[in-house]
Amino acid sequence: MNWIATSIVAVACAALAAPAGAVTSDQAFGAFRGLCADTGADYVAVVAAANAADWKPTEILADTMKGVSVTDKVSRAKVFDDGSLTVFAWRGLTASNVKVSDCAMRVDKANFGDLQARSQSWLGIPPQQATSEKAIFRFTDEAGAHRALSPPDFDGAAAGAGLEILTVTRDGTGATLDLIKFKK
Repeated sequence: MNWIATSIVAVACAALAAPAGAVTSDQAFGAFRGLCADTGADYVAVVAAANAADWKPTEILADTMKGVSVTDKVSRAKVFDDGSLTVFAWRGLTASNVKVSDCAMRVDKANFGDLQARSQSWLGIPPQQATSEKAIFRFTDEAGAHRALSPPDFDGAAAGAGLEILTVTRDGTGATLDLIKFKK
């Protein structure tokens, strides 16, 4: 069972204990910023932020990236009055020693368009790819500012501050915000 399917089961169980409704976009994107975005998907920083914000450990398993030897992974969940969020973070190395770290947050009931717009506002760049189901932002951080990247820029960014990819995906009635970083 993949982590999304497992997340759906966990969210369904959490929903039974919580009132019907949805986590607000402010709560969801604020949590994503605090755990994933502001930490640059750095595994140690994600775990520290989750611990500080009282996120609870979960048994949710998530898929990682093929070709990456994963060294660490963690999953956490937080129940709000009106829904829940699940975060999964991991880090590892490719065969060519590229460091890869990922932080993904599943929002159980989400306004995909609003989360995409909040992502774009935070980054200050439009998505390089966008459909009604998915938006993909490829960027690097330059002195605190995000710069959009195109394929010829990827290797240079990975060798510098890092190549980051934020994917916002509609997932049934929910959404997933997934930030992955590659650093040579």
